[in-house]
Amino acid sequence: MAPLCLMLLYLMLVVAEYWYEKSETQQQVAQNQLAQVRNQMFRLQHIVSDAMAVQDVERISQEVSLAATDLDLMVLVLVDPASNIRYANHLVWQGSRASQVIDGYDVLRHQQTVTADKPWVEINPQRLSIQAYYPLSHKGIPRYGDINLIYLEYDLSGAYGRAIGQLEQRFMQIWGGGAVFIILFLIVFHFVCVRPLRQLLGLARRGEPEALARTVDFASTELARLQEYLYQNESRLQRSQKQLRDAEQRWLFAVEGSQTGIWDWQLASDELFLSDRWKLMLGFAPGEIGTEYGAWERLLHPDDKAQVLEKLQSYLNGKSDVYESRHRMRHRQGHYIWVLDRGMVVEWQPDGRPARLIGSQRDVSEDVRNQQAIAHQANHDALTNLANRRAVMDALFEFQQASSAAMARTGALLLIDLDNFKLINDALGHHHGDRLLIQVAARLSGFFTDNALVARLGGDEFAIMVLDLAKDSATAAHQAQQLGSELRQLLARTFNLADQQINVSASVGICLFDNQHPLEASQLLKRADMAMYAAKDSGRNGCALYTDELEGKATENLWLQNELRHAIERNQLSLVFQPIYNQAGELVCCEALCRWYHPERGPISPARFIPAAEDCGLVVSIGHWVLLEVCRTIKSMAARGTPMPAVAVNISARHFNQSDFVERLIALLKAHDVSPSQIELELTEYALLSNLSVISERMQRLRALGFSIAIDDFGTGYSSLSYLQSLPLSRLKLDAAFVAKIGTEAGDAIVRAIVEMAHSLTLQVVAEGVESRSQHQHLQWLGCEFYQGYLLGKPMSATLLVSPDTDNPVDMPA
Repeated sequence: MAPLCLMLLYLMLVVAEYWYEKSETQQQVAQNQLAQVRNQMFRLQHIVSDAMAVQDVERISQEVSLAATDLDLMVLVLVDPASNIRYANHLVWQGSRASQVIDGYDVLRHQQTVTADKPWVEINPQRLSIQAYYPLSHKGIPRYGDINLIYLEYDLSGAYGRAIGQLEQRFMQIWGGGAVFIILFLIVFHFVCVRPLRQLLGLARRGEPEALARTVDFASTELARLQEYLYQNESRLQRSQKQLRDAEQRWLFAVEGSQTGIWDWQLASDELFLSDRWKLMLGFAPGEIGTEYGAWERLLHPDDKAQVLEKLQSYLNGKSDVYESRHRMRHRQGHYIWVLDRGMVVEWQPDGRPARLIGSQRDVSEDVRNQQAIAHQANHDALTNLANRRAVMDALFEFQQASSAAMARTGALLLIDLDNFKLINDALGHHHGDRLLIQVAARLSGFFTDNALVARLGGDEFAIMVLDLAKDSATAAHQAQQLGSELRQLLARTFNLADQQINVSASVGICLFDNQHPLEASQLLKRADMAMYAAKDSGRNGCALYTDELEGKATENLWLQNELRHAIERNQLSLVFQPIYNQAGELVCCEALCRWYHPERGPISPARFIPAAEDCGLVVSIGHWVLLEVCRTIKSMAARGTPMPAVAVNISARHFNQSDFVERLIALLKAHDVSPSQIELELTEYALLSNLSVISERMQRLRALGFSIAIDDFGTGYSSLSYLQSLPLSRLKLDAAFVAKIGTEAGDAIVRAIVEMAHSLTLQVVAEGVESRSQHQHLQWLGCEFYQGYLLGKPMSATLLVSPDTDNPVDMPA
């Protein structure tokens, strides 16, 4: 390759020199011819001027012909201002327009030259010619006759050809001799240097000291010394290799017995040795992985790569005392295994930097799986396999610990509580309650794909941590509330449980947080819990966002529950009765309503203390008190001679589903000498979620004893309407929320459907919350039998209810 490269270099120099000389020669030839043309044209200009002064036409023609011949001109013409050729070196051009017969002639250049009264001479490289315009005028006015310009064009190709020919002849003589000299030098160089080196290289490749002992032909003294040096080194190498093989066999025996793979990394050359055991650990054959550092790095798991390289670099830089890393490596079959990688520096460069590392690698996948299983159990709910409270607390803590200098991030913690889940759990059993929780968890997990943590905190409480909402607090709050509404709609879809279709609702509490104002995780959970209870207080099946006012409400709720526990024994509860009329305006029934008057706070709305009683378990005690007070009132009014109409009593689902409810109710009525026909039990649809056969049997006993049974707030519960066919009911009470929508197309359609459905089941309908005449008229038109609301009568005491005025029908709205 050396002779070839030398020849190529020589040829490149020759070619470069040739083109340079050629360019210089062409420029010199052009300049010489240009000077000659200038001189001849100056002379011709004066001759033509003199001839034209005396009107010697013959002389002008002769001079034009002679000048064209002497200078070997392509074109020599004399033109007038109109570009007509008056005299030319070719007679056929005379009388023609110059622009039509001469390619290089430019009319514009003609006019510019005449106007400037200055000759224009230039070399035209495209045409390989010299073009010249010589004016015969003064300030554009011809001096003699009507000829004002001499135009000529000189062909340079001939001069170029003669000069290039001389150049090529000179190059062949000088550079050709140089090429012969170089070839002779290369031949001598080959036999004296290259050929002996090749022979010596061939002997060295055999790897045998005996081969290097042979004589090399034409070898110089230096080559002989090199051959002797190679012979000595090859002998030492053979001995060292044998010792190394012996040591390696002993070392590998010890390593293979410990099931550990070995690696050896030369930092300077980036060469990496991987033992067969190391490769087998990852499913590779001994020759399948390369020996460069990149082969190892490509096997690292993408998620672990940055951390592993950081640890390795930290050790190499002396920032850590040991290199040890547990990470994942890609197996030949495509999956990843966990390995424990350790290493240490065994050689150093002269400047103190690490030169060589040796390390070991061991498969620890089983250990990692066991640790992950333990960690999973510690951070996940055993029933639903969702994250648990501890995982949520850890996630909130990590987010809150983010540096305030980092990019601002906003998140939301949504706390979801299933409404009346305890009732479902008590009615259907804990096994079916657990199945419902599993289905709820599956729906919530399937709703989110990423950037959210779904967890079960315990019981029927679920938490969802959503990150990266809008930075603007108002927009983030809107996004979180919209998400809460979507989750409520998601959970409102029917669940199939124990061969029944169950519908549940959920209350959602929302707390916003960001990494710019850190709060403790427990504080965030507390705020979300407050918001969730605020949603429950608003009627359940709602969504509430935490505000600072909820802190005061939480304190208020705690006070409310504590005071409610003593309300009965302190005689703070009382009953009022709201009348119920038929279509003729006759008082046929009344509903007993509980009221609480606190000596310090005054009247407390049932909308506040009834949910609190449900939450703290006092609803059963209050239910017993209401039944007792109703019986006392009926007996007292009968003793006065003003008998009460039938009294409707609201029975909570928890109260009704007690196993001894019927027996205790019958005993209470007997103790006060009250007939069952004077009591109507109003049950919500929640009470129907327990075992249907048990509920039906219990209702049959009550109906047989003379009790009337009604479904209160019909249409807002969760049971299937098909249950109504098998239950001994008397009435359906149309919820006031549907009555309030009368007058709208959707509201009218719903009310009509409920009334028609009730009549098809031979059930009477009681409309609650009748507040306007238009509502009453529409309900009459639909055939509703009974009416209750402020339009007809507000809740009142028993004395006012049975006053003599109430014996007559009320003035029903027309």
